[in-house]
Amino acid sequence: MATISNVRLNIEKEGTGFSLVRVTYRVCFSSCEAMGGSVFVENVMLRGDDPIWDDNLITLRNTCVRAVNGCIDREWSGRISNRILDEDPDTIIFGWVIGNRDEIYARVRLTPFVPTGSQGDSNIVTGNFGPAGN
Repeated sequence: MATISNVRLNIEKEGTGFSLVRVTYRVCFSSCEAMGGSVFVENVMLRGDDPIWDDNLITLRNTCVRAVNGCIDREWSGRISNRILDEDPDTIIFGWVIGNRDEIYARVRLTPFVPTGSQGDSNIVTGNFGPAGN
């Protein structure tokens, strides 16, 4: 199975209501995966670290990657709204702002791609198509 290591998250506030987010990591594939041309769904998301459960804040990448011989270093970077990164909203009481510290981490997941079927439905057309509709 492919392995993920060295996952690193860096967030730099820009002061414009956005922050520059950068996630780096290494993916290593087995020789069998490379020989077989295995494909994985690569998912990178930011999560809020909380005592009871962690929240999914935003999906940064959800794409396919093909196995190659050895390891590859991967990176995602972009500007994210601070509203999304504010996973523990601040408290405001009578104009006083009490800052709640936000704890954010990146999660990288590789899932073996398995082809599945698909279907789509059209809109619903209504009418009287029987004898009452004449």
